Amino acid sequence: MRKIIVTLCLLVVATATLHAQKVYKVGEILPNIALKSTKGTIYDLKAQKGPKGFIVVFMTPTCDHCIAYESRIMALDKKYRAKGYPIVAIGPYGDDPVKYPLDAMPEMKKLATTKGFTFPYLSDEGFKYTWMLNITLTPTAVVLQKKANGFLIKYIGKIDDEPNPKKLPKNKFVEQEVDKLL
Repeated sequence: MRKIIVTLCLLVVATATLHAQKVYKVGEILPNIALKSTKGTIYDLKAQKGPKGFIVVFMTPTCDHCIAYESRIMALDKKYRAKGYPIVAIGPYGDDPVKYPLDAMPEMKKLATTKGFTFPYLSDEGFKYTWMLNITLTPTAVVLQKKANGFLIKYIGKIDDEPNPKKLPKNKFVEQEVDKLL
């Protein structure tokens, strides 16, 4: 009986390991990101020929912190798009309008249109990239540098050190990372 239980436990662990998704960290190569955008098309980072990399921001329409950062995110896109590092936003709940009706694709589309986003806003199906990059808070930024075999993760974290939109940040973490790459 003991052998059967041990064998079953090993089988469960082996199965879980096979289905576990790799978690990527700073310094590792992320092969690609390809997700459905609010425009109804698949946006594929590898297919974008001009950029040297991307500033990926995980954000949701109803998160108070994301709302506070909307103008800063748009300013980052304006500042760095021409330098080869455009913004790409990802909505972690975009594919589940039943469980997350206020953060799903219809609301993402509404937000992108209302705010005039100049960057793609993508829906993360099944939290694929949210889990891959270990995103636990929104907004969280990921700075990616394009390489021949994918995207080198240069930074994962806060955009800056000041969540209050009425105050100026002392440390602009994303800008510091992107400036190092330019």
